[in-house]
Amino acid sequence: MAKIICITTGLTGILNASFELVNRLKVAGHEVSYASPKNVKNRVEAENIIFTQLPDIQVDASPAIPSFQRPFIKIKRLAYKINNAKQRRSTTLERTIPFEFVTMLQREKPDLVIIDIELHEYIFKAYSEGQKFILLSQWFSLWKRKGLPYLLHDTIPNQGWRGNSLALELSWWQIKLKRWWIFTKKKTLSGGTNRRSILLKLAQQEGFPKKNISENYWPGPFTYSELQVISMTAWEMEFPHQPRPNLFYVGSMVYENRKESNQKSNSTYSIDEVLDYRNKIGGTLLYCSVSTLSKGDEVFIKKIIQAVKHKKKWVLIIGMGGLIGEDIFNDLPGNVFPFSYVPQLKVLRAAALSINHGGIHTINECIHFKVPMLIYSGKRSDQNGCAARVAYHKLGLMADKDVDSPNDIQRKISEVLTDSIYKENVELMNEKVVDYKNNLILEKTIARFLNQY
Repeated sequence: MAKIICITTGLTGILNASFELVNRLKVAGHEVSYASPKNVKNRVEAENIIFTQLPDIQVDASPAIPSFQRPFIKIKRLAYKINNAKQRRSTTLERTIPFEFVTMLQREKPDLVIIDIELHEYIFKAYSEGQKFILLSQWFSLWKRKGLPYLLHDTIPNQGWRGNSLALELSWWQIKLKRWWIFTKKKTLSGGTNRRSILLKLAQQEGFPKKNISENYWPGPFTYSELQVISMTAWEMEFPHQPRPNLFYVGSMVYENRKESNQKSNSTYSIDEVLDYRNKIGGTLLYCSVSTLSKGDEVFIKKIIQAVKHKKKWVLIIGMGGLIGEDIFNDLPGNVFPFSYVPQLKVLRAAALSINHGGIHTINECIHFKVPMLIYSGKRSDQNGCAARVAYHKLGLMADKDVDSPNDIQRKISEVLTDSIYKENVELMNEKVVDYKNNLILEKTIARFLNQY
């Protein structure tokens, strides 16, 4: 069997999902270790996985600019960048080269490296070192395909004017123009030391084929048009389209045995006591998770509390993603229980409905535990696109947190709870996702890739 290293950014979502991926490959007989530029050593080793710490990725590795006196400080700074552009680009490029990553490859001599699609420095270096690698994505398709909306939009194909083929095509061109302008501006103002420009220099230096660098759509400065990619999502959750070649859907990765942090609350209740209370009154458990809290979300949370306060049989657990705003929770009704942190897998096992912001990993976990959803997209990164897919496949409802009133929220909660179509569709989607695991799709994909060389 193969010696494999899995490398991710270490951010919470992909970290948790990759634990399941690593575990499955270990069960298949592979020797799998983990590496990350983020300090997640304790999290990884708690799962009995060998870990290598890599240096932080420097998103801005450009040299500092001297201080200038008034007047015309901005003009002086720009002139300095222009006059010293060549030296600054050279220094920035040198700082971007992942020397420790190369040292790790030479020391460990892995048969395969699975690299997070956002870690461009490692991708280029793996290529130039002749290292066998495959890219890892946590998202649905990132690529422009006929009939497929941009992942950051909540557009559903063939629904409304935004969903027709012409509007979809125009939308992609609009995004492409917008991204071109952003990167051109950054390149000009930085004197060519912005991240995208330096990464392109690094790619050229490492002999990475330019044809493999795709349009500059989200995430990051670019993605890849031909390299083999495994996506930790299910094809059945996608909109209908012709997928990009060499993109392999291996199903969602939910690691049930992951070590979850202890709950935190500003009340005297524990999660177990809330679940016991729900059982005692014969109530329905609603779980609302907010991974990040902004000022607008505080208003939204207040609306949710108002929506459920008179429904005494609805027991609401709110997970605040580590943040508790005391002013939000004044005079709470007796059926609402806020926690700054919630062991999400434990709560989803008991929940009848998930109210969430459309994060891909939360959606995958809801499907894993057969929980219908009411999604109020956080309108960040891919949350809109994930919410649209949930609505398209009728696994729940998609709504707008900035528009809906408490009465709207209450009505939509009731619809998802009472209309059996949502529960039935989530259960059917769960069966399809389970098939990926039972049929060893991940393991077979990795095996085929290893055998190609």
